Amino acid sequence: MDEFINDIKPDINVREKEYKRLLGYPADYELQGRAAELADQARKWYTENGKPWVYAIKTNKIDIINGKAWIKGREFTSKKLYSQISRGKVNSVFLLAVSAGKECEEISHQLWEEGKPDEYFFNEIFGSAVVEHLLTNICAMFCNWAGKQHLVVLPQHSPGYSGWEISEQEALWDLICNGNRNILPGRIEVLSSGMLNPKKSLLAVFGISACQDKIQNLSDMIPCKTCSFLSCQYRKSDFKYPLRLFEDVSQLQSKAANC
Repeated sequence: MDEFINDIKPDINVREKEYKRLLGYPADYELQGRAAELADQARKWYTENGKPWVYAIKTNKIDIINGKAWIKGREFTSKKLYSQISRGKVNSVFLLAVSAGKECEEISHQLWEEGKPDEYFFNEIFGSAVVEHLLTNICAMFCNWAGKQHLVVLPQHSPGYSGWEISEQEALWDLICNGNRNILPGRIEVLSSGMLNPKKSLLAVFGISACQDKIQNLSDMIPCKTCSFLSCQYRKSDFKYPLRLFEDVSQLQSKAANC
């Protein structure tokens, strides 16, 4: 298992369009007045205080046994992960951990305690936007690496997504840490519920396949459809569906209408 990425200062220039989408505004809507002020404040605070990080490793210890996916000797019950590995002829994977850091959650908590729900909302959403942005950039980096080697990277899959029990978050985290959590650029704790702390974090698996022609005929395995990195030279399909974070921010989006 080899370290692939260890970055404590990743790019956090969240695209305005993606930020507005998470806030619940139409892509072509121009933020004005109070909403524009709050959005700018959240971005500025995070730029000055946020501590995001990205860590990824690659392993070729992949196996299929009795209808289950095995990664580095660890069994995972996800049928979707098994299907992706078997149908895509996957012989290696990227294991990824990304986090916007604990700082954005700490300021959100502080704002809520101070009775500032609007400021809280915009900071919460910007933290989620950072995670999506980090994930998009990493997808582009993976695809760039794979394209140069005539390989293809399949769409991400994470515990808590449809078809993968969140209870297996701990097992995936152990694999990413490779038994030594001190090697990571930041701290993540897997709670008993399977949720991550800080919550603005994500663990994911990306399959790697040499069967480019086969993947083109399997529409659910084309990662471009969920990748918003539109300038990618390896793009094989139009961007159609934004990446879904396990953290559901939809319950907050109704507040945007009041700003």
